[in-house]
Amino acid sequence: MLTFDEIGSLDRCGSPVELWKYILEIARKYGFRATIYACPPPHRKPTHPETIIRYAGISTENFQKFAMIGLIKQGHITTENSLLKGAAFRWTEIANFTKSAKAFQNLKQDANSFDMDEGWIFPLFGPQSRNGLASFGRPKYEQVMDREAGLRFHIFAQMAHLRFCQLTPDLYGIDKSLSKREMQIIAWAATGKSNSEIGTILGLSESSIDSYMRRAFTKLDVHDRTSASVKAISMDLVRT
Repeated sequence: MLTFDEIGSLDRCGSPVELWKYILEIARKYGFRATIYACPPPHRKPTHPETIIRYAGISTENFQKFAMIGLIKQGHITTENSLLKGAAFRWTEIANFTKSAKAFQNLKQDANSFDMDEGWIFPLFGPQSRNGLASFGRPKYEQVMDREAGLRFHIFAQMAHLRFCQLTPDLYGIDKSLSKREMQIIAWAATGKSNSEIGTILGLSESSIDSYMRRAFTKLDVHDRTSASVKAISMDLVRT
């Protein structure tokens, strides 16, 4: 059974990368073979392009089909309706969130086809409406699906979400979000690549790289590539 010492160890995670690794360690320890986390910007839907998404134990193709297209886009589950419930619930209870029995049956068939037929979904609450969803699924052991276990894993998921919010206090504090290209360039800069090297990798001129970099500096309120890299990574805008 998940212990409170394991929950308390979340405070020792010093970065989003360390936090995600620890979450996966706990999930695997207790026999969950799939883990999903989604944290959209405040007051936004999980399909918003700036949503922070992590998943493991499920292919990208199946994740898109099951979670983003099936669960969320078709309206079976959203941040709003899960937060109204306020408690952990099993994947087998998702039918309670939708009015379309036929659509749910199609989702269930898709889920069964790649062994995603059981697990927990946890509504998560954070400061300044930084709410989200987490899921532990594909369990090896039936005992992790009883209500007491679900409560403990919900506490763990909630505390992990709060730790993520603590580690990324400025995540949505910039005036404008970085574009996909700006994030790519900052990510490469964080690995020590020069503008000319980044230009070769991305097929852009060195002057274009410089322009994108300067726009990123303005958005991040910094004046050099090192500060931009550190701030973007600490805000979880880019990952190296």
